[in-house]
Amino acid sequence: MPDSNSFSISVVVPTRDRFPHLLRRLPLWVQAGFDEIIIVDGSNDSATRQQIEELCWKFGAKYVPYPRTLRDTRARQRNTGVTAAASEWILFQDDDDTVPLGVDKNALREASRGADWLTGAIGEHIILHRRASFLAFGGYPEDMVAAEDIIMSNRCRGHGKGALIGPWHERQVSPDQPREDPISRARNAFWYGATVTIFLLRTPLRTQALIGDLWRIGGLVRSTIHGDPKAIVYLMCGLLGRALSPLHTLYILGTEGRAALTRENYHGWQGLRS
Repeated sequence: MPDSNSFSISVVVPTRDRFPHLLRRLPLWVQAGFDEIIIVDGSNDSATRQQIEELCWKFGAKYVPYPRTLRDTRARQRNTGVTAAASEWILFQDDDDTVPLGVDKNALREASRGADWLTGAIGEHIILHRRASFLAFGGYPEDMVAAEDIIMSNRCRGHGKGALIGPWHERQVSPDQPREDPISRARNAFWYGATVTIFLLRTPLRTQALIGDLWRIGGLVRSTIHGDPKAIVYLMCGLLGRALSPLHTLYILGTEGRAALTRENYHGWQGLRS
């Protein structure tokens, strides 16, 4: 529980082989006024790891190396980052996100009194997490890539008490994106597809989730029809992942038990938006 004079917040960023993205964003996170930036690096390339570690050292960020693996481990990297954090509150950012500047800690401190998480008036995801509460309910489901943030937010709402937050930063900036990395996008498409069955089994909003997944596939189909050759690769990787998704589900059944595949109860916004 923050006292009346302090509010501390860490930014946790999972990354893999995306030094150019961090090069554009890390100075902005420092400029924004966050107390701590934690980069959890799962890069496969040794030279990229060294570049990212040196960048963190230059700007005073905490570098957390993560084991090399072919799997998509962003959920586990986020959980690892929270474990390494020193601040009381956590903001998750991706390495290609827009960056909030000019953090208003007074607004955050007032909104956070007695709360385990903070959310805005719109959107499906929780914005900020009290570190102790996040760790208490287990954080991100580490066996998911498809919509792991949606499942995490639902569990978080059911676990603790939330509060609304108004404007808490001056503005958002969108750094220039480096050239698209087709390998990274193809990998993401595959791993999303590989865990989509688990998501559809767990989510309490199955109809919406199924429609959303069909819309996702439809977007790739439309891009393919419009002549984008890379979209064909992304589509094939996504469909391959979905074809293998039942095998991944059987693996989860064997390692975690039937309860891991049970449809979860929906936890609303506790009247905050009524």
